[in-house]
Amino acid sequence: MHSVYAYIRNHFKQPGNGFVQLILLHILSFLLLFLFSTGCYICGYEAYSTWLYRKLALPSLYPLFIKQPWTIITYSFVHKGIVDLFWDMLVLYVFGQRIRAIARSKHILRLYCLGQAVGGILFFILYQFSPPFKGVATELAGPSAAIYAIMVAVCVLMPNLRLYCFFFSLPLKYVVVALLAIAFMHLPTQHAGYYLAQLGGALAGYVYARFCKNDLDINHSFFSLHGVRSSKMTLRVTKT
Repeated sequence: MHSVYAYIRNHFKQPGNGFVQLILLHILSFLLLFLFSTGCYICGYEAYSTWLYRKLALPSLYPLFIKQPWTIITYSFVHKGIVDLFWDMLVLYVFGQRIRAIARSKHILRLYCLGQAVGGILFFILYQFSPPFKGVATELAGPSAAIYAIMVAVCVLMPNLRLYCFFFSLPLKYVVVALLAIAFMHLPTQHAGYYLAQLGGALAGYVYARFCKNDLDINHSFFSLHGVRSSKMTLRVTKT
């Protein structure tokens, strides 16, 4: 137990380690909520578990959101089960590693927070103004919007990246486009808010990546490799 605590403490003390810290936060939040729910179930107080879930998930109704505005942040750290946690963290790890290979860790956190915020806002707007969904009480939970932001950003920054699976490989951007198409086709369903949040996160990731890729004068540190190349070019010009 002490070694686990030391491992977590060391990762949170290291500067520029936001990517690993983000994954650890998800795992810790899942374990704490799981222990709380299990304790409530054993003691016969299941209503408290539902109460905590609604206090952390993003509500669709305006009066509830006004009373608990922190849910725009906490909703992405609520997982419905260990299977959802596993796949979310796997995708976050795979795509996050790609960004960390060429950029500082802070950009992963920015992408995550931006996708989380945009996805949550679009989800909330849908249930305020869309006639089929206006007044419907539901909640948004999970980091899908933030993960879609990171996935799309990776495809914009590294369009030639390929996904290898057994005996064949596919351009990663085609896989992400297929996932976005699936989300778009689910918009006319009762779960439209969840998929709209994913599309909102994807849009946020695309805009962020395009902005940083095309405007390096504003953000020189985004591409460390490009920074090295540009410095070499400047050096050559100076020599000539």
